[in-house]
Order: sequence, then C-alpha cells, then structure tokens
Amino acid sequence: MQNHQVIYDANKKPLFVVIPYDDEYKRAFGIEPSLAAMSSDYEIPLTITLPNAGAGATIDLPRFVEYWVRCGIQSLPINKRAKPLREFEGRERFSLEALIRTCFITEPYRNTMQAVNEVTDQLINTGLFREVRFNQAQLLPGKIFDREQAILQAEIQPYSRTVNCLEIVYEKAAEFCKQHPIPKDSKIDSRWFNRDRP
Repeated sequence: MQNHQVIYDANKKPLFVVIPYDDEYKRAFGIEPSLAAMSSDYEIPLTITLPNAGAGATIDLPRFVEYWVRCGIQSLPINKRAKPLREFEGRERFSLEALIRTCFITEPYRNTMQAVNEVTDQLINTGLFREVRFNQAQLLPGKIFDREQAILQAEIQPYSRTVNCLEIVYEKAAEFCKQHPIPKDSKIDSRWFNRDRP
C-alpha cells in the first residue's frame, strides 16, 4: 500500500509529494512530539520491548537513558545491521545497534539485528529521544561536528548519503534520570564499545 501521494502539474511532471505527517514527515525532519500533544497522564514505560531478542527481552529504559546522560551523548547512529556483532568495524561499534546487542541481550541473539523500526519508534514515543538525519559529509574523522550544519531539515534527499541517528532530548532525559535513579553497580560501563568482540 502506497502511503504517499504525488501531485503533478499540467505537463504531468511531479510537483509535490504528500506524505503522512505522523510517520514519514516527523521521522524525516526529526520533529519531537510536543509535550502538549501527549496526554497529561502519559507515563513513560520503564522497558522497551526487543522483538528480535527472545522472549521477554527488553531495554531497561532507566539504565539506557542514564548512560546517555552520564556520558554526555547527544546522538548515536542507529546503524541497523544484519551482520554478526564481531564483524562490526570501527565506527559501527559506537552505535545504537551495537549498544543494544552488547548491553541488553543475551549471547544467542547478539548476531540478530535489534535496532529495528519497532524499537526506535518505541524510544521516540517516550519523548526522551528523537530521530534526526545528518549529512554524511559533515561527519568526517578529524572534523569538528557542528550539529546545525550537519542536520538535514529543509529537504528530503532520497539519493544523498545520510546517517539516521537517535538524538536525546536532554532536559526531559535528565528529569527522567532523577525520577528513576540507577544503583552504581547496575550502570552501563562507559567503555562497553571497547570490549572484546564475541
């Protein structure tokens, strides 16, 4: 089923594309759901279901968010990969996909893709994160990262090289951490991505 509509001019050339606001537009432009739009009695879940990690597998959201806040992480590439974790290369290791596989699931499922749309949608729906796209050319080694210059907001470029990232909504996440403190021995080791590959 096609979920967009193309509007043509008199010469039958594409003029506009209409896309669903809640799904494609918000995802393409990294729009955060407004707090007013959420019900005042909305309660952020404490777990995020991992459909590809076995029965009952979840992300412990307080641990996950605390790690981002404590380490000052602004954004992580989502980096969906179907390949085995041991084959992840340099920059692929520091990504949402690798974080979930390394810190939240058991060994038998570590080689199964985890950062699927269902998982990222659940994280975004908490209001603690949003999805953004960065221009690949602005993410070069040795180049200082400038978020405003790198983010793609104004247009969708279907053939450009973009990096889909999960970005934290810092103020809301910091408040969530205050409401759900994590014992020191339960915190994610900030050097998890340097562990030996399984």
